[in-house]
Amino acid sequence: MKRTLTVFSLFSVVMLGAASCKNDKNPTPDTTPKYDVPTTYNFANVDFSESTTRLGMITEMQNIMKAATVAKGTALDVAKLKSMFTNTGSPFATAAYNTAGINLKDQTAPLFQTDFNRFVDSLNTGAASGKDAAKGVAGWGVSSTNASSKFLLTAAGVNYAQVFNKAIMGGLITYQIVNNYMSAGIAESVDNSTVVAGKGTAQEHNWDLAFGYWGVPIDFPTNKTGAKLWGSYSTQVDSGYKANKLLMDAFLKGRAAIHAKDTKTKQDQATIILQAFERLTAAAALQEVKEVKESISDDIQRNSRLSECYGFIYSLKYNPKRKITDAQIDALLALFPKNFYNLTLEDVNKIRDAVAAQYDFQAVKDIL
Repeated sequence: MKRTLTVFSLFSVVMLGAASCKNDKNPTPDTTPKYDVPTTYNFANVDFSESTTRLGMITEMQNIMKAATVAKGTALDVAKLKSMFTNTGSPFATAAYNTAGINLKDQTAPLFQTDFNRFVDSLNTGAASGKDAAKGVAGWGVSSTNASSKFLLTAAGVNYAQVFNKAIMGGLITYQIVNNYMSAGIAESVDNSTVVAGKGTAQEHNWDLAFGYWGVPIDFPTNKTGAKLWGSYSTQVDSGYKANKLLMDAFLKGRAAIHAKDTKTKQDQATIILQAFERLTAAAALQEVKEVKESISDDIQRNSRLSECYGFIYSLKYNPKRKITDAQIDALLALFPKNFYNLTLEDVNKIRDAVAAQYDFQAVKDIL
């Protein structure tokens, strides 16, 4: 009986070996599409002009806010800012923006639409007062170390021009990239077959609009000329968080994958981009912490930079795909003093350490 089992076992091994050899001769074919990924964002049928137009609209709004800081008592054109947000009444100096048929409001997160009026009205308290900014007094302030640095501050020392600048980066740009273009905009239900001349397929066009919102040249980061908003900040923090290469590689690879109908690679790159913008927001906040510490004894300059840091952290609220929770964001914001004039170095370090711990930036928290 033992001998019979042994012979049978040997026979089984031989048959399995034969089957294995047979399978080796007919391996499962590799169905992964083969395609090249370019080194610059130079694809056929690319059009992200709608994104760059909106970035230009944001810049014009920022210029209106800057104009109110030229001299104490200069009026802030609140009505124009609100018209710019909705693109009504031809408010832009660039005529093409007025007739573009698009606006900023309809691309922003619902919460930002509510916050926008509050930001502008709060900024106006400093412009309308005609007073020198001081603790408890809304007004116009000048840096004690750089006379060309002028800001409008609330009585609590907040520069709402900077809060707006950072919040709209989260409330419009990040919101659209993560909530639309890197998710619903490239879903399989979205057309990726019909090519529209100059725009590509619907999926390709959505991906291109996301790239345009990043605000970098097509040959970035070799060429950084003209990089703005997130494109500027990804460069500023690149020594600690290598967002430039991470994002550029993902945008290039994902766009090539869409054209090649490589769904898995497309989704993988979209996930990289989605997650990178949340971490980039935290890195930018830490970069502002570094600048706050550099101007710790200059109340006016320090408060303005602290407003930038606050704006970045607050802007995380607009990101519907974030990992950080509302409670965690509120805990970070609670580390800021109720009046920015009361800021201490201990406060700054607590903000730095909490953000670094939340996003695993401890090793580079003083580099960013």
